[in-house]
Amino acid sequence: MYEVLALKYGERDTTKCEFFYRESSHVNLPLHYFVWPILGGPQPPLVDTGFCDDDARARGIRNYVSPATMVERAGVRASDVPISLITHLHYDHWAGHSLFPNAEFWIQGEEVAFWTGPFGSTPAFRGSANVDALSRLVTLNYANKIKIVEGDHEVWPGIRVHKVGGHTAGLQIVTVETRRGPVVLTSDASHFYHNVETRQPVQIITSLPQMLTAFETIDRLAGSTKLVVAGHDPQVKDRFKEVEPGIIKIA
Repeated sequence: MYEVLALKYGERDTTKCEFFYRESSHVNLPLHYFVWPILGGPQPPLVDTGFCDDDARARGIRNYVSPATMVERAGVRASDVPISLITHLHYDHWAGHSLFPNAEFWIQGEEVAFWTGPFGSTPAFRGSANVDALSRLVTLNYANKIKIVEGDHEVWPGIRVHKVGGHTAGLQIVTVETRRGPVVLTSDASHFYHNVETRQPVQIITSLPQMLTAFETIDRLAGSTKLVVAGHDPQVKDRFKEVEPGIIKIA
């Protein structure tokens, strides 16, 4: 069985109206940034790569620590990460890929097609991207470092990706079998617990029906144990156990 950690590497403040669909409130909303290593197998895969200090400076991220540093604090050398499951290609999930030089990156084909197609560069979407990081998809692909995934897929026994879309065209969530039951890493299918628990979408979407369906998928995959890990919610620390500053044991 595997163990799952949530590693917090930065934070910023946003507002409810920025993140919740058709929400008018300007109440402050803290947002945390995580990556998620999966321990206990022959090699430690990592869910997402976070971003580097250039994005942290440009986007006003507070208390930034390199995701590679956080992974090493959790006991895994960044160079030993063999696979990174990229939930989607927004800057905060993909732009740190260079921090993990020996990883192969698993990305949904529809996600790659969207960001290299006619819509990714439009004002509605480009603010969520790091263009330089997106451009390196080509060179990494030619170096055999990109694995294109189509739909749901088993990574290793007990670890699966599930394509849900909604927030982005090819968003995938990850399930991990643990002693406590299945852990669902929602990434941005549910930024906050409020999203999945009240069925309120976020503002940044490519398909509202897919996002609403993703909430149902999260609940189905979690089952009765409900080990759901929201993508950016400070409540992750409260719902699970912080074993060291910024290192939260999920299961």
